[in-house]
Amino acid sequence: MTTLIAAVPTGVVLLALIAGCAAHLTRPAALPAALTAHGVLPARAVPLAARAATLAEGLLGAAGTAALLARHRTALAAVLAAAAALFACYALYARHTLATGRGGPCGCSRAEVPLSGWIVGRAWAFALLALGAAPLVAGRGAPPDGAAEAAVVALATPTFAALLWALPTAMTRPTAMARPTVAARPAASVGGGHRPWTS
Repeated sequence: MTTLIAAVPTGVVLLALIAGCAAHLTRPAALPAALTAHGVLPARAVPLAARAATLAEGLLGAAGTAALLARHRTALAAVLAAAAALFACYALYARHTLATGRGGPCGCSRAEVPLSGWIVGRAWAFALLALGAAPLVAGRGAPPDGAAEAAVVALATPTFAALLWALPTAMTRPTAMARPTVAARPAASVGGGHRPWTS
């Protein structure tokens, strides 16, 4: 149904939608708390916005998966176009929040990730993947040809999705402490490891 070049970004976008929805459902207080901390939306709009984002991700993920399994090109292209718009909204919101000097947690996953430029970049990456895959899916591309191409899609899709999803978390963790070198160790030994005898 889709060419090899469209199959991977399509799968990455669908996995991102499903992962985002699952994160919001398993931690329902995280997104409203993050939106409150950002201070961009009015307080009474925060619960509605959180529910709308979770519902949009769940519906698009389910509809896209169903369209993919049913090989329905038009429906899958429409889901990808809508997903591109959704991720673009996420990117613009995060960019606006940062540009106005606000901060707080991202609220986009189960991990405690602060809002940063990496969050903005990840949202744009998902938006561009969805936008690029939509016209390819709607075209006359053939499905992955043979077991080799299917295996490439099956391996590459979760790999790229996991890398993009974990990128902000990985970039915000502090670097590991450097191991002490020989020069940094106390020079307490002279001549076989014993202190010199003094009177």
